[in-house]
Amino acid sequence: MRKYIAEFLGTFILVFFGTGSVVYSAATTQSAITVGLAFGLSLAVAIYAFGHISGGHFNPAVSLAMAIQKRLPWVEFIGYVVAQLLGAIVASAAVYGGVAAYLKSSTVTSALSGQSMTVKQFVGLAGLGQTNFSDGSGWYAFAFELVLTFLFVLVIAIVTKLNNVPAPFIIGIWLAVLVVVVLPITGGAFNPARALAPAIFVQGKALTHVWVYLVADLLGGALAAFAANFLDKKEEVTETPKEAKKA
Repeated sequence: MRKYIAEFLGTFILVFFGTGSVVYSAATTQSAITVGLAFGLSLAVAIYAFGHISGGHFNPAVSLAMAIQKRLPWVEFIGYVVAQLLGAIVASAAVYGGVAAYLKSSTVTSALSGQSMTVKQFVGLAGLGQTNFSDGSGWYAFAFELVLTFLFVLVIAIVTKLNNVPAPFIIGIWLAVLVVVVLPITGGAFNPARALAPAIFVQGKALTHVWVYLVADLLGGALAAFAANFLDKKEEVTETPKEAKKA
């Protein structure tokens, strides 16, 4: 149970602060670097805080890779995914709940020049930090999410096996870089739970398109596991005929 609670809390931190950086900066100038750092640093902090308990996945694609690599039992994999989905959904609900207070802030009232806006109107206009892509670019989005999730999870699978390496920091910075690069194209999910949670609240095209993130990200995680296993194989040393004769 401790592992599942850790996965719930870590996923909550990632999604709340990551998507919150998008939602609560809607009335000001927003940059891809700011969003990327919010996701990356939130993930790094969550791994540092809870990684010793659950391994610090906070992402069904990562958990799938770990299960394929036999670093996570398949029975626990199911519990991890449930905890991650719940953590992400609660985080999106919390971000949604904070919109009412955000609309009363001086930043928003100044941007609206005294005009009023309801929470529903704001979410319909600014969104909830959901990932999405333009119509007609579904397969491009699928390809980007697949390849970058593959690279994201592959790095995780490798650095988490290395000693004396600040894995949480490396993973967090790597996520930040990936988000900055692909933010204008897909929103940069690399995480089915992060993609699904805000889409549930926003619905519309975000929910219609969410299958791209669910399939591409899980497939990317699975491929990363096989690639990591292949790269981790030790080369077999074959004896030469002369060495065999001496033996």
